[in-house]
Amino acid sequence: MSDETRNAHQGRVLDDIRRALGRSKTVKPAPLEPFVETGVEESREEPTARFIHEVTQVGALVYRADSKELVAAHIAQICDKAKIFEVAISGSPSLPQMNLPAQLVAHNLSVIEATDFSPAEKQKLIDRLANCGAGVTTIDYAIAETGTIVLSSDEEQALLVSLLPVIHIALLQPQQILATLTDAVKALAGERMLRGEPCRSTTFITGPSRTSDVELTLSIGVHGPKELHLIILDD
Repeated sequence: MSDETRNAHQGRVLDDIRRALGRSKTVKPAPLEPFVETGVEESREEPTARFIHEVTQVGALVYRADSKELVAAHIAQICDKAKIFEVAISGSPSLPQMNLPAQLVAHNLSVIEATDFSPAEKQKLIDRLANCGAGVTTIDYAIAETGTIVLSSDEEQALLVSLLPVIHIALLQPQQILATLTDAVKALAGERMLRGEPCRSTTFITGPSRTSDVELTLSIGVHGPKELHLIILDD
């Protein structure tokens, strides 16, 4: 089809639309008022409060902890309620630094440390995680406007630990909560530029896993955890 013929067809289609709308010519849209972003500084609690509100709206549960010991107590409480006796933890350096494995054992929980498995034992790790009740990870950032947590592959085995167990428990601190998606993307990009090495993947998680691709019926936990618990460490 030549350009002239194509243009003629497009013209007829547009003429039909104008007649259907009762118009004889195209009406130009009114210009939108320019958007001016306010420069008001938000307090640290404002994005935290917004994040808590948004993330609870999508089905996650939030806990506050003012000590590392209380973090372990919250995890034990979550597991006790769900009748879970085994917990997996990712390779985040901050988890052993806060002595979390030992604290969980003190709460009568069996602990699987994902870093104890070599690359050759990946299938063994997957099988263990699939039969494990809960997985504990840290996060990179959280997004207040959508109640989203951001998890990168920099944290060893974090994706498997967050996806395979029935319950995902994520630890974060208030300073990791950013206002918008744009802020999170800029922060991630800035980190990569400083380090000079790209991240293999970044996962954005908003609430428990959900899908409605079977007869538009909402199902929770089909492609991931059925529950998402977030512990905000204020220490």
